[in-house]
Amino acid sequence: MLIVYIITLLLWFIIIVSKKQISLLEMYTTSFFALYFELICDVYLDLKYDLYGYFYKGVDWASLPIIILLYPAVNILFLNFFPFKKSFSKKMVYILISTVISVIFEWIFLKTPFLYYNGWKLWYSAVLYPFIFIILLLNFKLIRLFQKMSNPK
Repeated sequence: MLIVYIITLLLWFIIIVSKKQISLLEMYTTSFFALYFELICDVYLDLKYDLYGYFYKGVDWASLPIIILLYPAVNILFLNFFPFKKSFSKKMVYILISTVISVIFEWIFLKTPFLYYNGWKLWYSAVLYPFIFIILLLNFKLIRLFQKMSNPK
């Protein structure tokens, strides 16, 4: 279980020391979207269909601190280092690398009491992560559009 906390803290350390490509407001708003998106997925895939879960079946307070720290960290790192000004192929490679890293972390988390599968398969996550990252990007672009619309020059 310690590895889950170490990974989460390591991600936040990287965020703190890295050069920021996105604003604090963008980090804040996209993190809430990531948490909201994760919550919707968990309500159906975890609670309704019982395909996976955190610690124990049902609502679990023990998972809350990790979820609140982990999902925003992944979101911020993904968006902060995204190659917005690069070619389409480089963007796709970045999404694929992010997917592989996410699948590796998920596999590590499966080796701890934090995450368990009950019908879910790791390859389902591998297929879905690119779509999740694209949804995070679309939300980020929407936030930037709203910023432009509210601050006309």
